[in-house]
Amino acid sequence: MPKPDDIETRFRTAGHFTEALKKNLFALFCQPIVPVESAKVDYKYLEIFVRFREEEDKLLPPGTFFPILEANHLTPLLDRWVVREVLLWSADKQSSQPNWHIPRFNLNLADDTIRDKDFGGQVRDQLKATKIPPNRLWFEMTSQQMAKFPDAAKQTITRLKSLGCGIVVSDFSSVEMIAKGFKDAGAQIVKLSGSVIRNIHRNPEALSKLLELNGYCQKLGLQTIAEFVEHADTLPMLRKVGVNFAQGFAIAEPGPLSLVV
Repeated sequence: MPKPDDIETRFRTAGHFTEALKKNLFALFCQPIVPVESAKVDYKYLEIFVRFREEEDKLLPPGTFFPILEANHLTPLLDRWVVREVLLWSADKQSSQPNWHIPRFNLNLADDTIRDKDFGGQVRDQLKATKIPPNRLWFEMTSQQMAKFPDAAKQTITRLKSLGCGIVVSDFSSVEMIAKGFKDAGAQIVKLSGSVIRNIHRNPEALSKLLELNGYCQKLGLQTIAEFVEHADTLPMLRKVGVNFAQGFAIAEPGPLSLVV
């Protein structure tokens, strides 16, 4: 695995990073998000991830390169690229298969992207160019980001929702985070933190916490996604609790978006 300073040299400037994008050194991966009731993997709802192609076609996870992009304020370039590539991939797929069902995509936003006032305009232009319905794009930000940048988060949510896109807030782990604040800001879906979900099959306290969190969200009209579903025993419990969607290795591991049919 390359050292961080090797990657830092490659991404030191926007020019270097743009060149890496042009050379297709980044690849889109996806992981299905499935309805808890059926838990059937049909690739109609996908979270998008980015991998970096290193020498010998090794694929590096975001933890290797993302902090360097953040430090150099290049994450908005990456997020814009992800939007464009997802929409172009969808448009190509639809042109070759007119009856193909366009998935719903969850795209994660970086801190600098949330504070980027031009991001909404870029999304609008890409939607217009590709003619993909805006309700196929759902933008995900963490509860921590909403607490850290409350004004910028609300403005970004307002801009994206005005285009017809959806909003997901992730890493929800305590009622004190006030899901009502997410609802008031414009979120429609809340992701329940893996720190809660991982242990519900063996820890009654975790299950009790999940019941509280999910019930609170549902009362507010927010749908819920359980992330980090890693055990088969977890799904039946999610059904009983009434969680809407599930995501994790027990359902499907991330794989290349290019292989989705």
